[in-house]
Amino acid sequence: MRRRLPMALLGLVVWVLAGCSTATGAAPAAGPQGTPGTNQADITFSQQMVPHHQQSIQVANLASERSASEFVKATATKIIKAESAEVQTMTGWLQSWNAAVLPAAGHAGHAMPGMITEGQVASLQNLSGAEFDKTWLPLMAEHLRNGVTMAKTVLTAGEHAETKALAEEIVENQTAAIDEITAQIS
Repeated sequence: MRRRLPMALLGLVVWVLAGCSTATGAAPAAGPQGTPGTNQADITFSQQMVPHHQQSIQVANLASERSASEFVKATATKIIKAESAEVQTMTGWLQSWNAAVLPAAGHAGHAMPGMITEGQVASLQNLSGAEFDKTWLPLMAEHLRNGVTMAKTVLTAGEHAETKALAEEIVENQTAAIDEITAQIS
């Protein structure tokens, strides 16, 4: 019994000292949510890009149902696949950072900078065939441009290496998609 008490006391002392070293600044620099190597720009990027991507997916799903163009349907399929995976990744980061995951649905999502308005989505829902395609192409190109702008911002201001790598992919992939869409509009 006497041996157990000193060992328990030693364990308590180690535990208390470990807590003190973190409190005194011995831990690596952490972002606003306590994650090393993450700052507010990284969190804001994911919080805004998740609903932005969810809206891209919503509008791409409309194209799958309403478009007459094989190009528009193929582009929509690529957007759905890529952006669904990116939403999962960013949602996971936000959860690991104990940061809020903002919803895409509702009026608030449409008010965020870079989003398609409620009226534009309603207009798309009422179109089909060539008229849908003529409206969808420039609308999606502009939406993707806004995503590129958001990604470039986090490349400058962010710290999280994985966020910056994703932002580089978004810039590259969405710029290519914008170029392809623009070529179809001309």
